[in-house]
Amino acid sequence: MPSGAVRVTRLLVPLAALAASSAALAAQQLPQLPPSTEYGDYAVGVATGFAVDNRQRFDPWNAAYGRPQYRALLRRIEASGQVRTVVFQLWYPAAADSASGRLAGPRSPFPATSGRPANRYDFFFQDPAIALRATAAMIDPGAVHSADGGALAEAGGPARQATMEELAGRLADWPQGAWQDAWPAQGTFPLVLLAHGLGGNHGMWGSLGEFLASHGYIVAAPTFVSDGAPAMVFRDEDSPYAAQAGAGELRRASDLLSGEFKVVPYFFRLLFGYEGDGGFASLAAFDPSAAEAVPGGVERTTTMMRNLFRQRVSDVGLVLHTVRLLGEEREECAAALSAMGATSAARDHCGLLEGRVGGGPAGVAGHSLGSMTAQMAANHLPGVAAAAGFNNGPPLTWTPEEMLAGEETAGGLPGGARKPMLLVIGDEDAFVQRVFSGIFQSALAQAGGDPAEAFPLEAERAAPDRMENPQPVALSTWRRALSDRVLVTVRDVGHDVMVNDFARLLSWPAFQRGELLFGAAPHQRRRKPTGAEALAPRPAPGEPYTLLGWAAAGSADAYLPHIVRDWYVRAWFDWHLKGDQTARQRLADGDPFGDLTYVRSELK
Repeated sequence: MPSGAVRVTRLLVPLAALAASSAALAAQQLPQLPPSTEYGDYAVGVATGFAVDNRQRFDPWNAAYGRPQYRALLRRIEASGQVRTVVFQLWYPAAADSASGRLAGPRSPFPATSGRPANRYDFFFQDPAIALRATAAMIDPGAVHSADGGALAEAGGPARQATMEELAGRLADWPQGAWQDAWPAQGTFPLVLLAHGLGGNHGMWGSLGEFLASHGYIVAAPTFVSDGAPAMVFRDEDSPYAAQAGAGELRRASDLLSGEFKVVPYFFRLLFGYEGDGGFASLAAFDPSAAEAVPGGVERTTTMMRNLFRQRVSDVGLVLHTVRLLGEEREECAAALSAMGATSAARDHCGLLEGRVGGGPAGVAGHSLGSMTAQMAANHLPGVAAAAGFNNGPPLTWTPEEMLAGEETAGGLPGGARKPMLLVIGDEDAFVQRVFSGIFQSALAQAGGDPAEAFPLEAERAAPDRMENPQPVALSTWRRALSDRVLVTVRDVGHDVMVNDFARLLSWPAFQRGELLFGAAPHQRRRKPTGAEALAPRPAPGEPYTLLGWAAAGSADAYLPHIVRDWYVRAWFDWHLKGDQTARQRLADGDPFGDLTYVRSELK
């Protein structure tokens, strides 16, 4: 793949040209874009960096919980001298060439006056193998796991793998609105960190990173070593393990780190003693009625999740600290990073943001596990002022003791978020329901365990419904918040479409080809079960529905899940990080999305 796309390639399929074709697919029509969802006046620069901490082992969490083959690999990596290294993507305001107009209408940034246009391969070090695995994981997570981490696709044979490679290659080569090596704009800007969910990576945040940067934010998105994919840490030229391992060993190590699907298989192992091969297919075949709950399994699972969030919050703090150092003078930045064990690649960006990183507190947002991470980081890290989360909230038992509020709500519930919290969830989130209702309520009860040990709050064990309570744990999280709180439920939205840029691209008319998606259009789903049916051993499939996606908006097209996301996230951080009272007023006045959303809001 070429290292940089020529700018004209952005306009081969302009949004306006898709209006007629995608209008037929659209579930909604908008007379115009809602105010404040247009991109801002800054161009967007982009860079990929490394955050290094020589006080930590390379992956202490999986060293305790990973499967034997995985732990053996970690021992070899750590023996090389490789320490904790977190790859992160950085978006920042850049000087704009506003005279040439926006790249593709109001939902895109201006071109920069310097640098070169970026594409998705730039997020993955121009490495086709890394980009392929990262993209394929977002398209079809079940297709990228194998027992040894080496195979991209297990089912469907060579034809399926070739098709996956074609689709993933097209998506990974898709041009972005950000510019590599762009000179940063003048001014100081607040800092926001974006935390991915299980098996995610920093590439999923491209559109939100660009949107926030265009409005005057510096945005960092890490790929967490413990539970993210793919493994990019060895692209640091000074990586001790990369220097010692041969090319074949390095590829196998990267494949295993990327291919090991983590967390959910660990639930089955700790709760039921079930190993399988760790893939989605074997987990779907698990029959809890033929299993027994492992004594102490709930306690071990709870401890495991608390330790995972300790690791994630530590990584959030590491990346935030590293980006703040990039705002110092070049020599001070290099000296401070060297003291942390930073390699030359980690120090490469010293001077890039000199004088640009604002000294005020940061914001943290995240998706799924990242949503929980954001809320815990806001509670635990003094330099975080507000949190925003998508499609999840942390159960009480998964929150480490030191990250609990230590007080009660006015209604007598254990306190949750101490700092302002925005939650945006989808009413059709089947994945969250599978974890909380399917595993920790239904499967655990069938196997003879007590769901109350996992979720002692009655509200967390409630049966889900469509809009009033689509995610009991998330609603309970919102009710336990102690500061400003907003909970937005978005109609006909599943687990990943609020944040995942790959889901946005897959639902474009340009990608609506059955042969590229194995006969299943990505916008077609079946409704998740609700009420008592949600806790049935084998719930019946629900009615088909159309996933919320693209709609005609004036003369262009708009991807509605991201329109909702951007409206809320910008207002939330403009208020809490920039002190913009008009943003607070927008939130207080109610949202502009009509029956697409159901909103609960309590603002002090």
